Amino acid sequence: MKEIRAFLAVLAASAILLLGVPAAPAQANGAASTRNLLLLGGAAATYLIVQHNRKVHAQEAENAQRQAAAEEASNDAWSAYHQAEHAYQEELVVNGELQKELAYQHRVVTAQRAELAALSVHDSQGTGGATVISYGWGTL
Repeated sequence: MKEIRAFLAVLAASAILLLGVPAAPAQANGAASTRNLLLLGGAAATYLIVQHNRKVHAQEAENAQRQAAAEEASNDAWSAYHQAEHAYQEELVVNGELQKELAYQHRVVTAQRAELAALSVHDSQGTGGATVISYGWGTL
């Protein structure tokens, strides 16, 4: 739209300048007519080439914008992958620590069971005089 306005402004300025020039008698030679047609055709061709180049550059800029957005999305996906991989490695460390804690607790329970067995404190039912209540979980 701006190009059309600019073209119309140039056309209006040309018309005003031509109106200010005193009228000369019309010449009937074909050379001047041909020259004017070639100049007008050259100006129109130049205008069309400029407009075509503008559209081509706009299209290239749009393609570059799309490519940049695609690369950014790719970089975001790559970054998300690395963050997930880092989180997974952290979970492995936490799981390793939990396994160590579980192994320690198992050793403590095994040692306490061995101590209780060594004390030989059993009654006839093997409960140590305690009342046994079962909730369906089995023996703990």
